[in-house]
Parts: sequence; structure tokens; C-alpha cells
Amino acid sequence: MRKLKELVELDEILASSVDLEIPVLEIIQDSRLAKSGSLFVAIRGHQSDGHQFIPEVLSKGAIALVDKAYPKISAGMIQVDSTREMMGKIGSRFWGRPTSQFQLVGVTGTNGKTTTTFLLDQIWNSMGLVTGLLGTVKNKIAGDVIEAQLTTPGALELQALFHRMAQRRVEVCAMEVSSIALDQFRTMGSRFQVGVFTNFTQDHLDYHQTMERYLEAKLKFFKDYELPCVVVNIDDEYSDRVLRVSSGARQLTFSLTQTSASFHVLECQFKKNGTSARIQTPRGEFEIKSPLIGAHNLQNILSVLAVVEGLGQDLTQAIKALETAPGAPGRLERAMVGDYYPHIFIDYAHSDDALENVLKALHKLRGDSPGKIITVFGCGGDRDRGKRPKMARVASLYSDVTIATSDNPRTEDPEKIINEIEVGIAKEKTQYFREVNRREAIYLALKKARPEDIVLIAGKGHENYQVIGTHKHDFDDKLVVRDYYSS
Repeated sequence: MRKLKELVELDEILASSVDLEIPVLEIIQDSRLAKSGSLFVAIRGHQSDGHQFIPEVLSKGAIALVDKAYPKISAGMIQVDSTREMMGKIGSRFWGRPTSQFQLVGVTGTNGKTTTTFLLDQIWNSMGLVTGLLGTVKNKIAGDVIEAQLTTPGALELQALFHRMAQRRVEVCAMEVSSIALDQFRTMGSRFQVGVFTNFTQDHLDYHQTMERYLEAKLKFFKDYELPCVVVNIDDEYSDRVLRVSSGARQLTFSLTQTSASFHVLECQFKKNGTSARIQTPRGEFEIKSPLIGAHNLQNILSVLAVVEGLGQDLTQAIKALETAPGAPGRLERAMVGDYYPHIFIDYAHSDDALENVLKALHKLRGDSPGKIITVFGCGGDRDRGKRPKMARVASLYSDVTIATSDNPRTEDPEKIINEIEVGIAKEKTQYFREVNRREAIYLALKKARPEDIVLIAGKGHENYQVIGTHKHDFDDKLVVRDYYSS
């Protein structure tokens, strides 16, 4: 329980008709849960406006927090500039500012967030630290796994999770910070020790509308959160803007090619069993080995080591842990292993840049082998349509056989999605097939594959479902592969 004056500070209040000494028992967004002692925060959303429920919550004896656009303040109401921006701050204060009790690392960027956070968690566990993990695949508190609904949880849910971490004596936490979450202020009130920028390519334009607005959402993390340390991929063309807006922080950079970076590669080898490299760091040169495959994963490794340096942890111990750290599920994950199977990989790649990175890695893996690269991919429905021909072009340029299929079509017609995909297929470069049924598309790829071939099944990675219409159906790419070979 907190007094209202502990949750909303005087300089944040535009108008009030409430005694700030009133105790607050809970913070809510759902008007149906309102009762005496509740603080209802009215949020203007894309689907509905919480302000329309103000009379209902007041009638139940709750206090209502409204934004500056609300026309008239009456008894039981407090007005602030932006309720959405205040939500995370209030949640943090209600739960005793939990992120001040452990070290929090936020990772943002179009690709690489999940692998980076998983690698950090695996390294910290090897160091004997009590860890937290928040992201696309799962949330974890001191070893207890909680199913993840969003890449970055809602503001109140996030602070409640942080509170649970503090109660469990978590020492360090890695979390994915999505552009949508930043735009919606979900992470406000959180205290980060390190912020990581992985890269920036097209995604989420169904939400942000333009690349500039998408980038501005990412930059908010580095402008607005007073980060003590930032870790930035200077191989990315937008890194200069990240460095400019975070000029007050300690800046650690990483690069595959640029020797000016704090962490950079001197030489490297990519093999079927993983990656080895010699790298330069602020602590000197190191040899590293990892079971992860591809240049994009070497970038992820460099970013992780830069975080370790930024937190003042043992770099040598982290490098030792990387030798066995498996990274994230569904990221270039092998679906079958054996001499009689093709090399089959599952990957979450669902943007053209991510798909290109994965296919380039598989080209290096193939080397001089006569084997073909066979790619199965689709594009999500009710999402950024501009990615569809771009993903198609990448898939067809880097694959000997390209099969377009369904991803999560949601409420769109899957045949129409594939029609938009086909616009980008370079049919002169690849053997092209379309098969709207994802299971049948995977079966088609496996039927065509020989033991020396490489099969990439892209787009869903760790997901064990397919969204068709508004319903989730059980569907796991790995299990479909196994079903094919067991039938």
C-alpha cells in the first residue's frame, strides 16, 4: 500500500480534486476491477479509450488518473500531462522502485534481441548469478519460467515482474526492449545500467507507418532513460544517431570489420559446428569459440561481451561460458541431426535483413559442397506488408529452391499474402513453389532435399502455434519435420 502522494509527484499534477494522503491499494486499467482504494489509470488506446469509463470507476469509489485532454476535473480525479507516460513511473513507485535493486540491461534493435538476452542470461548463470530474463520467447525469474505474451510486457505488468525479481534476490536481468513498447512508454520508471543497440532495418511499419518514426521510437531508449552505458553496433548505418543521442553515457562499440570499435574481430572462421574468432577488446586480445553459426551471431557475441565489460564483470569468465552457451531457441536451431538427413534449420527470421543474415550464414556453412539451399518462408498477416516482396527477393537470391507458404496469416487471406510475396521472387535465380499449407510446404522441401542439402524453415522459430483467423492452432515446425521422417 502506498499513499497517493508517493505515486504521483506534485510537479506532475496539472489539476487535482483528491487528498494526496489517500492510501492506494492497487493500480488498475480495467474499470471492472475498480473499488475503493483503486487507482484507475485511463489510457487512450488504439482500440478504446479508458477515459470513457471514468464515471463507472468513480461510482465504485476509485480514484481516476486522467490526461490533459480530459475536459472536466471533478471529485476523485487527478489530471496529468500523459497517463500513458505516467503508468510505468507509478507502477515503479508502487512496487518500491524495484529496478534500483538489481542491474538491468535493455536490448533494442530490429534483430538479435532474443539471442543477445539469452546469451547474457547463460553467461550470468555460469558466473553463479541469480538472473532475470524478459523477452519474446519467455520470461524468467531466478529459474522460474513464465510464459511471455509480448516482447516487452505492459507497464504495470513489467513493474510487477521487476518487483518479483527483487523479492527473489535477482542480481542481473536482461530484457528485450521493443520499439512499440518504447513508443507506448511501457518501460518508463525502469532504471537501466546498460542499453544495447543491435541494428535497425525495416519492420513494424504496420504500427510505426514510416522508417523515421520507427527509428525515433528506438532512439527514445537512448535519449530518455539516462543510461550510464550504451553498447552500439557501429556496423549499422544508423549507429551515428544512437551515439549522438547517448553522448552523455559511456559508449562501448562493436564491429565485425572496424578497428575503431571497442570490440572488433581480428580474424574469424565459420564452420558447421560453430564459430571461432580472435577479437580485440579494451582488455586485450582474446580467442573465442561458440556453437552459434554465422556472422550475425558473432555480432551478438561481441555485443554480449561489451555488456559484460560495461557492467564491470569478468570478461575471461564470459568468454569461457560462450563455448557452450546455446543461445536462443528457434534461432538457426537444428531440427534433425544424422548422416541420412539434410541439414535442417529452424529460424525466427521474419524480416528481409534477418533472412539475409541467416541465408548468408548457411552459404558459408555449405562452402564448396554441391548441396542446394532450400528455403521455406512466409510473411505474417495483419503486419507490415512492405516486407513481403523484400523477403521474397532475399529468399530467392540466396536459395536454390524457394517455397512460399503461410506464416501466421491471422485475419488476412493467406493466398493473397503469397500473391504479395511473389512480386519479389527472382524466378530466374531460384526454383520457385507456392504452397499455402505450411505443413505441406515443409514436407515438399524435405521431399526435395538430399542429405547434402540445407533446408531453412524460416519465420516462426520457437513458436509452437499458427494463428489462422483469430485462433491459435498447435503448430511446431520442428515437430512437423520429425513427423515427416517418422511417417
